[in-house]
Amino acid sequence: MTVVAGSVPAFAAEPPHCVRAEVILWGDGRHDDTHALNAWLGGDDAVWADTGGPVGTAIIGRSFRLSAAIYVRAGTGRVLENFRLLWPERGESVSGGTIRAGGDPDQAPVMPGVEIVGGDPGEGKPIDLPDPVPARRDDRESCATS
Repeated sequence: MTVVAGSVPAFAAEPPHCVRAEVILWGDGRHDDTHALNAWLGGDDAVWADTGGPVGTAIIGRSFRLSAAIYVRAGTGRVLENFRLLWPERGESVSGGTIRAGGDPDQAPVMPGVEIVGGDPGEGKPIDLPDPVPARRDDRESCATS
């Protein structure tokens, strides 16, 4: 029989060592990609759910199921080509050519060859949005909680 006497180290006093959760895109038209696609279009790095590989700055030939608005921020350098965005609950789709954000935050994204079906008249038009608030690092953001 072993008896341990003394104190147990106080793990609660150590700072958390959690990693930031990755942005994961499906691009299969079945999973809701709203949050991840908005993050990627806003300049965040992302990985593909099916391969774990990096998405990069261009997405070509993918289909995205969405449940809310998508915002393409100018200046992020992101490009969507030969794509399909589907909002099944709203009966709306955006597809076709290219959406290019470009590298200049003062120049609106361009959308040559893009077709919008079932959308409101103002959709696909540039709007001024407030500058994004820089994300502050929170080491607890992907820590398990109970």
